[in-house]
Amino acid sequence: MAPVIIVTGASRGLGAAIARQLLSPPIAANVVLVARTESGLKSFADEFPNQVAYLTGDLSTDRANEDAIKLAISKFGKLDGIIFNAAILDPIAKLGKADISEWKKLYDINFFSLIVALKEAIPYLKETKGKVVFISSGAAHHYFYGWGAYGSSKAATDHLAATLAAEEPDIFSISLDPGVMDTDMQIDLRDKHGSEMSPSEHERFLKLKSEGGLSPPEVPGNVAVNLVLNGGPAANGKALRFTDPELAEYTK
Repeated sequence: MAPVIIVTGASRGLGAAIARQLLSPPIAANVVLVARTESGLKSFADEFPNQVAYLTGDLSTDRANEDAIKLAISKFGKLDGIIFNAAILDPIAKLGKADISEWKKLYDINFFSLIVALKEAIPYLKETKGKVVFISSGAAHHYFYGWGAYGSSKAATDHLAATLAAEEPDIFSISLDPGVMDTDMQIDLRDKHGSEMSPSEHERFLKLKSEGGLSPPEVPGNVAVNLVLNGGPAANGKALRFTDPELAEYTK
């Protein structure tokens, strides 16, 4: 029977790359896609009509993640894994200029929505000995000027992955840093947030693009897919970059 996987933030970038690999042969999974906008999701549903269910929602104000669990069970009858990819970067600002309401919105999306989904999903994941991949970031443990909200939310996500692994031995869990990818987030960093970052860090992101230092999202996406399908005990509960030697077997 085909695996049933939920992917959040699936309309573009890393999430879309993950969704396409899961849906395509030889995996041909059944996939529940979640994102804020419908266009990218509908195109997957049109291309893979028997394999896709999707829903849209603002994770800061509703329970789209929780609803995705219910949709997976009602549509496909089980749940084998989740890849939590949806996240936002804003606000970028020094602590002295922090807008607390914006921090709370970011945490609602990047962190608290995960807990809402897990509370609903854990009973089903225990039945299938399922797997959860949390998409994290190098910002979880490396300071970037003005990234306090985003970086701290990803550090919390790393801890959440370890907590799930410790509390639920029948569920595999990992927090995966996908590195610096050629996605819309990088466009925003180069074109939108330059004045809010330190000059040296902004210049670093400009050079990464001009010198070909950005990974295609399909590369870390492949690791995420292999982990949600075949993650084993050696990586369980850890926070690892996709290039870590411990994940070499998941790069194939």
